Amino acid sequence: MTIHRGVLWLLLAVLFSLPLSGETWYVRQDGGTRHSTRATTGQCDGKADAPYRGKGVNQHCAFKDYRYLWDDQTYNNDAWVIAGGDTVIIRGGPWRVGWDAATGPGAGYTWCLGGGTTACQNPTIPAGTAAQHTRILGENYASCGTATTTDRSKLTQIFGGFGLPAALNLSGAQYVDVECIEITRHSNCIWFGSPAVPSGCSGQTPVADFDSDGIYTNNQTHDVLLQDMWIHGHPGRGIKGPIGGVFTCLRCDIAYNGGAGWDFDDGRSTPSVHGVWNFNYSTIEWSGCNQDYPNQNQAISCYGQSDGGYGDGVGTPAGTCLAVNIDHSNFSYNVQDGLDLGHGDNGTDCPLTITNSIAYANGGATFKWGPNENPAVFINNVAIANCMRMSAPIAGQPRTFNTHLGDFCRAGDALPFNFRQNGRVLFANNSIVTYAPSTFDISCWDPSCSNSTLTFVNNIVLGYDNPRTYNLGGKPGGPGDFYFQGSPIGHIHRGNNLFYGVRNVKCSGTNDKCEDPKFVSQPRFSAEQDLDKFDYHLSPSSPARGAGAPVPEVRTDYDGKPRPSTGNYDIGASQH
Repeated sequence: MTIHRGVLWLLLAVLFSLPLSGETWYVRQDGGTRHSTRATTGQCDGKADAPYRGKGVNQHCAFKDYRYLWDDQTYNNDAWVIAGGDTVIIRGGPWRVGWDAATGPGAGYTWCLGGGTTACQNPTIPAGTAAQHTRILGENYASCGTATTTDRSKLTQIFGGFGLPAALNLSGAQYVDVECIEITRHSNCIWFGSPAVPSGCSGQTPVADFDSDGIYTNNQTHDVLLQDMWIHGHPGRGIKGPIGGVFTCLRCDIAYNGGAGWDFDDGRSTPSVHGVWNFNYSTIEWSGCNQDYPNQNQAISCYGQSDGGYGDGVGTPAGTCLAVNIDHSNFSYNVQDGLDLGHGDNGTDCPLTITNSIAYANGGATFKWGPNENPAVFINNVAIANCMRMSAPIAGQPRTFNTHLGDFCRAGDALPFNFRQNGRVLFANNSIVTYAPSTFDISCWDPSCSNSTLTFVNNIVLGYDNPRTYNLGGKPGGPGDFYFQGSPIGHIHRGNNLFYGVRNVKCSGTNDKCEDPKFVSQPRFSAEQDLDKFDYHLSPSSPARGAGAPVPEVRTDYDGKPRPSTGNYDIGASQH
């Protein structure tokens, strides 16, 4: 029989358009055991969303423990039962990773036999493909979040204990999605800070019931999606390690991690390789503060660097090159810098885009990037550099949370960034509020930046005079404006900005304005709590209204409102 060529192509098109398939695995508390080499039969095969009915072996039903996915409870066996491209749906919880606290090493313990606590974390997740990712899903993954927010009540919890390195190991993970998962721990001991409040984490017998970090990555980790995630309460980092390709966080909240929020430094300064970091509709907060378990929204203790703490929201090692895309994200209440990409100092393919995002109440700078984050685009952002905010009481936090917290305004600047020769920065339509000693700290890292370009347009800079900064380099009259270090930036295009309460700015002879911006809520500053009431929207009488110049790259404002193509183009992050 001869098949017409057109029919053959149609058959092939249908074949290749069919949905790809893979096994789906289930974990639920009423499931059963997995078979192992020690016991050739188990209660359930893990491949049905059904309970174990109390009798029989190798039934078509779910596993009763999350750890059965890679641990069959035989000696030194930690191989995943799933294959690349499979889907895991985890119901119920919370689900422990690591030895059970009550058993630990010795008679009666059954998990990660022969491996010790370090081997208790999951091995490398089987890689999917570009067409079909391996997926680890909380049971409510289909309804876990809206376009912009996550419903925490729908998250499935995984927690690490008994000295576990990380509750979720993504080292080497490739083409993997993790969705609708909470990653935490169930204890209060701390790693960073002295004196240790409430107590230090013991890694010796008896081992404290903790994990070090939430998630591990390495420079083989790529094409990974974290979506609708809450990563909190770890004594080290929320996420730790370099990446080896695209890594996307969508609606992630990384909070109350004692060392840092997201640290691309694995402790050995291993560089990321072809790293692309996408961070959208996500938050990093309260880094350098230890969570008060089980009260998940309070800091039991925070530490500055002089007391053994750390606390960057995002940190990078020297030699970093990351392509970064940040949109609609929040960096707040971090003990040090909110976003520190200052070690983006290597490589040639490291563009940076930060849009529609906010940083406030960080102990150091708000946003910060290095010279090789180039070109850099910074549009429609709100930066409130109230770097002493955590020295004062904060609603909802215990009065003692900052007893050992210091090093406020440690960077001395609100928004530092850097150039190399031929570097380009577009800094447009941002609203900056600051009392840090210096507002913009701009450096050239090469012998010359004669062919580098800074375009600085349509920005509002509002300064407050804070006498508490005088011993840190601040002066009466408010913060300084631009502080340039090294060789001059060759091309600076500046216009249609509005400055107020900032020292050294000269508006005469330019089309900049030196006037009160008259935001909707622009409180007088006398106490740290005052700026909590700040509202960056423009009042009807604001001189920023209609005073901007159209910028082709800026089509909407911070809230998504369209910018006009001609006329009535506002200065700052908000369009009236």
